[in-house]
Amino acid sequence: MRTLSKLCVIATRCYSSSATCDVAVVGGGIVGLATARELLTRHPSLKVTVLEKESSLATHQTGHNSGVIHSGIYYTPGSLKAQLCVKGAAMTYDYCTRRNIPYRKCGKLIVAVTLAEIDQLNKLYERGQTNGVPDLSVLDSDELKKTEPHCTVS
Repeated sequence: MRTLSKLCVIATRCYSSSATCDVAVVGGGIVGLATARELLTRHPSLKVTVLEKESSLATHQTGHNSGVIHSGIYYTPGSLKAQLCVKGAAMTYDYCTRRNIPYRKCGKLIVAVTLAEIDQLNKLYERGQTNGVPDLSVLDSDELKKTEPHCTVS
């Protein structure tokens, strides 16, 4: 089976107009490369070509993202977006672990800065629980100080 690294080499070469393939994937960003990889995983005999207008891969949106894996905490409970975030996060961590790709699971700290925001924060916590977001917790002021010393509460 061809690997993604071989696919990336293919993607950066220029072929003549007479080159043939079974499938052409347009775009060498994360979606295009993931699509090409999945096609090769499911159908190893396919000839897949990735077409990228730039001289290297992932130079646009993919290359500028923050690397955050979204948990699904903000989305409507039961929505497809919430379900895909929770499942996709788990799949991403599993993929990285199985392939020894380093990552840092640092979490997200959401802080209410006014009394009025406490109710919103509680609703967000409940939404995350309903969506099945793992490892959610509510911190008291001492736990907050240990987690993020520069965040102060009054």
